[in-house]
Amino acid sequence: MSFPAQTSPASCAAASRGAWTAVTLVSVWLVVANLYALLAFNRFELLPDTALEWMSPQTVRPVTPDWDVVALHDRWDAYWYLDIARNGYYLRGNDQANVVFFPLYPLLVRLAGHAVGGDLVLAGWLVSSLCLALAAVVFVRLVREFHPTIDPVLPVVFLLAHPAAFFLNAVYSESLFLFLTLAMLLAARRKRFWLAGLLAALASATRIAGLFAAVLLAFEFIHAYGIRGLFTRRALALALAPLGMLLFFLHHRLVFGDFFLFFEAQKKFGRDLAVTAADLGVRNPPGLVVRLLDYFFLAAAAAAGLWSLFRLRASYGLYLIVTLGVAIGSGSLLGAARYTMVLFPIHLAGAALESPGLRFAWLFGSSLLQALYILCFVNHYWTS
Repeated sequence: MSFPAQTSPASCAAASRGAWTAVTLVSVWLVVANLYALLAFNRFELLPDTALEWMSPQTVRPVTPDWDVVALHDRWDAYWYLDIARNGYYLRGNDQANVVFFPLYPLLVRLAGHAVGGDLVLAGWLVSSLCLALAAVVFVRLVREFHPTIDPVLPVVFLLAHPAAFFLNAVYSESLFLFLTLAMLLAARRKRFWLAGLLAALASATRIAGLFAAVLLAFEFIHAYGIRGLFTRRALALALAPLGMLLFFLHHRLVFGDFFLFFEAQKKFGRDLAVTAADLGVRNPPGLVVRLLDYFFLAAAAAAGLWSLFRLRASYGLYLIVTLGVAIGSGSLLGAARYTMVLFPIHLAGAALESPGLRFAWLFGSSLLQALYILCFVNHYWTS
């Protein structure tokens, strides 16, 4: 995937340096984070997690310390992505089923598996790490070109310091989704809306949140061509955006007989578009910590959304607020750190802070929480 180069030799050189800096940062972070994860996993022999009501020896897989760094990336929802890559989609009566996980990421893992001897966990780790590096490069280009008052590398630093950043190299779709969203935005801001529409379609084949990337794309289109532009041929590019999701739902209709199966199957995972008292319940002190952190991340993301709306760019703020609103109404507030991590305006907001003290406090606090989250993740404790 390529974008038009900037015409000035000096700006080309600066962009190249920024891209290499971003790749270097990602590479260093991957080494440091995974070394810490390996040490943290082998330092403790912890009892199974009991933070949430549904946790039991039958629902939480026990883990035994070892030095297999690849296996560290296979936790929680990684099971489902790997299951799809191995076996495709299926239903299992009234139990949870993998039909709620979108197809693009497990497809890439399956393809990459052929290049690494069939080790799908290694393939997933490599796919996620590569997508993270690509996302960092695109992020730097976006900021350098359209936010010249912000250090172009600094948003990548805030991204890598995010408490849930370890998911970006786990067998999860977060890094792929982040890359596609940023690439879509860069293409849209360069007024290459057919390419942006294609990237949005791929994002909507990666996560349900890809539908909200289409919202961002529509706002950028209106910003470029005005409301009247929606009644021109150019607007046909916007119709590409939801195609990934629609094709996924069409697959459900053809194979399982239900176009809206995704939403029904989501209920088995506690997401039913209704927040109840049980969704907010606290079982014990570990559960209280989980809840408080989720509320904190939701509040911080909402504040970043409002700041982005008025101080950064209206489309960024609206994208963040709409995405958060749907997440809050999904019936489960769990996983707020991971869910908000891929919302790029949050990292732009941190990088745009004028106070060095506030930036340091943000980065220092995030790094401490990231250490906690890595420790929980590798030991199969609930993280996000």
